[in-house]
Amino acid sequence: MIMTKLSFGLAGLFLGIIATGVTFAYLSSAKEMDVDMSTMGIDHQHPARPVSSDLPIPTVTHLMFPDAMDGYNVQILTRNFTFTPASINRTPAANEGHSHIYVNETKIARVYGVWYHLPANFFHSGENQVRVTLNANDHSTWTVEGDVIASTVSVVRP
Repeated sequence: MIMTKLSFGLAGLFLGIIATGVTFAYLSSAKEMDVDMSTMGIDHQHPARPVSSDLPIPTVTHLMFPDAMDGYNVQILTRNFTFTPASINRTPAANEGHSHIYVNETKIARVYGVWYHLPANFFHSGENQVRVTLNANDHSTWTVEGDVIASTVSVVRP
């Protein structure tokens, strides 16, 4: 897996890309999606949903930009996938749905389009992992050969 690592300074200024490439990552198993949300009073374990073998495989990557006011703006870039916010909680359709965004393995939100703002309070000093998964309309997680379709970016804060 190729990781993209971004560093940001005290004022939230972009310092540079430390590692190479972009992550079109598949996690090693859907079990890695399990997140303990007990401290938030919410359970967010969603079943895997395999992408049909006769369709193009969706991919996701994301970019993070420091926000001048607070935190980071996340741009989610997909291929062979359509965001369908009007279809949430309906029957899944091939290569459609929404995404979930995680910071340090804690689910932060559902995302219904290509931009999302992450406030600074979700990050600690040092290295943080921001992960985006592709999810179907019923919230199941899109997978290929059992691997979750996801993108992970490391953000280093002072």
